[in-house]
Amino acid sequence: MERSMLRVASRVACVPEKEGQFAAPDGQIIAHLQNFLAAKYAIDVAYRSFADRVRGPWRDALYEHWDEHAGEERKAAYDLAMKIVGLGADPILTAVQIPPCPANTAGFMKCLMGLELDAVENGRTLIKLAGDNTSMKVLAENLILVDTQHLDDLRRMAAKSDL
Repeated sequence: MERSMLRVASRVACVPEKEGQFAAPDGQIIAHLQNFLAAKYAIDVAYRSFADRVRGPWRDALYEHWDEHAGEERKAAYDLAMKIVGLGADPILTAVQIPPCPANTAGFMKCLMGLELDAVENGRTLIKLAGDNTSMKVLAENLILVDTQHLDDLRRMAAKSDL
């Protein structure tokens, strides 16, 4: 009974001509979404890890700000995971890797900027893969918007601290 309901639901739910055709096969879209999801988890962990490790006179302010950014990255990861599920796949993640960086504020900021730039590139790639699927493009654009806001924040913080 449950299996037949799932077959009916998937036939009804998948109407690409109404949602807009992707510019790539579903498998390629899902693979990219999985990579983007892993990157979002990595950025989340990096913000939280670096917030815990930061020292100096601005520690509390940086901790608070980076904790907020981490929360936004978790929301983005959730949105990507739900899109993967919506496409019929499993958003499994087996490991989260963050790049090593020097244990100082300048090193943390440089590393975070690199991760945010990579996320923007992931979003730009997703836009290309989205083809005529407007909702996928909007998802990618919203993710890019937040990542560029984070990048701008990091650049302002680095400039103010002469890093």
